[in-house]
Amino acid sequence: MSTYANEKASNLAQALESVFAQTRAPEQVVLVIDGPIPPEQESVIRGYCGDRRVADITVLHLPEKGGLAAAMNAGLKACSGAYVMRMDSDDICTPDRIEIQMRYALANPDVDVVSSWSEEFFEDGRACQIKVSPVAHEHVAAALRWRNVLVHPTILAKSCALRAVDGYRSKFGMLEDYDLFVRLAVKGFRFHVIPKTLVRVRSSTDQRGRRGGLRYSLNEVAFRWECTRVGFLRLHQFIATTSLYLVFRLTSGAMRKRLYAMARSEKEAS
Repeated sequence: MSTYANEKASNLAQALESVFAQTRAPEQVVLVIDGPIPPEQESVIRGYCGDRRVADITVLHLPEKGGLAAAMNAGLKACSGAYVMRMDSDDICTPDRIEIQMRYALANPDVDVVSSWSEEFFEDGRACQIKVSPVAHEHVAAALRWRNVLVHPTILAKSCALRAVDGYRSKFGMLEDYDLFVRLAVKGFRFHVIPKTLVRVRSSTDQRGRRGGLRYSLNEVAFRWECTRVGFLRLHQFIATTSLYLVFRLTSGAMRKRLYAMARSEKEAS
């Protein structure tokens, strides 16, 4: 997990508590502080450093904010386990997340990355939305050619797989997670998605707004061309996906919001 200056201390506390309160405790928690953070976050972190529910708590302080890819690579170097589970500093794990994902991973050693479905929730009272994705490896790999169907903070991955592709890259801007998944697929690593919500992902209109605009679009074109160059996409797929996503990324925020909703299902009232 990484945190940075603009994160709310209350969000970080909720995220950490959801990790520390697991039915199967993690063997290690690695928290990367990406540049200077306010005292409120420092106070939250100090509180959890003394929490005995997790035996090994590693906190890394990066002197300057370097972005998610740099923070994740720094954290990966400090991870000592055979598996690495990702988590964001404003999301919430279900209490049995580690237990469910580790049980599957250990029972299926041929699978290298175990993901899950997720629930997007909004603090303004809007209905929650469930992001679903294919389950089997072949279907996940096929879908990745068209869009990123894996939610980054839901993944559990073999450490050796992440290190085999040299971790994260920042060359395509905010697409560092999609880029990682494609490079894993190209190297022959196998995916599985557990068809159950194991992470609640905090979402907002501002967050979705950052996934558009000219710079994001240019990064996406460069990323998809790289996918074509390494053989993950065929030329006709590059043309089709690039054309579709240019329209999507450059459209208005309101229209983009409706298109995002089409890829999710609204949560039914319990």
